[in-house]
Amino acid sequence: MHRKFTVIFLVLTLLMLTNSLMAQNDPFDEQTSVNNPQSSSGLFAVDAAASAATFEINGSWVNVRSGPGTGNSVLKTLPRGSEGTKLEEKNSWFKIDFGNGLIGWVRGDLVTQTSAAAPSQPAPVNSSIATYNTTQFERWNRHLGDDLLNYDKFPWYWRLNRANKAFEKGNYKDAYELACKASGNPIEAAYMQAMCLDKMGQQEKANQLLKSLEKPFEDLVFSRKMQALADPYINEPIVFKFGGFDDIDAYRQKKSAGNRIGLNSAEYYEKYVDINTWKWRSNSAYKEFEKIGGIDCSGFVQMIQKDAYQQAGVKYPISTGRTSTSGLWSEKYTKSINPGVKPPPPPDIRPGDMILLDYGHNRYGHSMIYKGKDSQGNILVMQMGDTAEVHILPAEKFQFYKGTYRMNGMDQVRKAMTA
Repeated sequence: MHRKFTVIFLVLTLLMLTNSLMAQNDPFDEQTSVNNPQSSSGLFAVDAAASAATFEINGSWVNVRSGPGTGNSVLKTLPRGSEGTKLEEKNSWFKIDFGNGLIGWVRGDLVTQTSAAAPSQPAPVNSSIATYNTTQFERWNRHLGDDLLNYDKFPWYWRLNRANKAFEKGNYKDAYELACKASGNPIEAAYMQAMCLDKMGQQEKANQLLKSLEKPFEDLVFSRKMQALADPYINEPIVFKFGGFDDIDAYRQKKSAGNRIGLNSAEYYEKYVDINTWKWRSNSAYKEFEKIGGIDCSGFVQMIQKDAYQQAGVKYPISTGRTSTSGLWSEKYTKSINPGVKPPPPPDIRPGDMILLDYGHNRYGHSMIYKGKDSQGNILVMQMGDTAEVHILPAEKFQFYKGTYRMNGMDQVRKAMTA
């Protein structure tokens, strides 16, 4: 019999340990190496509950007991006027916190309410804040709602998916708490927090979150817009022509007409331009050059920029023709971003800015459009190689880094195209 009880005891112990281990490995608790974007105790945490009602003793001396009933022990006897905060009510007894560590039960007819609980109404909100929030939610849902901010993309057991389901049902507090605990996707989590805070009447806190997200969201959207403008050149693919400045339609026409495509720098100076005078060798040489299809690095950058400025309704600063790479680092058209910072990218670079290289001889340089970084931190650029491409800027090119430059008016273009 003793042996039988021992076996039963061991089985129960094993079951208890198994349950404990399972509780510590929650299958619904996604784990990643990224820290929680906003914990519940942080700046954007849900506010504490509204202030509770206060009561005071209305008898000469009243017993404060350990439980709701006269059968419970007396903790202390208090005089008339002693005040405390009501925590709970049960069977006409009130659990009250009198301060200094004294929390106990008092019969309801022996206390009088002195102040009501503060209403849970949200504080009045500045109309400009509310308007900004509404505009931003509409803006980013329109631009990013199909992918980055589509919470259905997450597995059903991830917190952000569950937060979204709670949000759709109007359970904003639950959704907020789930978003605060979500890990691994800080931008999506922060945006969900902002949506919940706004719905809970905490527009100012939502506003702070939205402002912190505006720059990364703008950069992502604008990077995509610039990529879309470059795609026709990349998908063609258009071929490198030293000194070339064909838009995609002109290039296709030359190609379909059977014209030559592509030209290297050595032949350019040998047959078409005198490197000593920087003039065409002859009118016939110029006409022959013009028939060749293609585009060079600075031409590609300026062609994509021109399309962006036109789409945004902003005047492009290079009003006639084009300029070389050395012309792009002049103050006439551009502004240097964080000058003197090496290697690239500088802190304030944004998609659409130009990373320029200076090879230091015969005015040769190289122009690229900064696209962003990949998941490994590599610098991605849109550029002309042998053909138009998106490419990782290799570290061996850093020695030729001239700087990062922003075309005048580019900030207005970015705002317009991400509005």
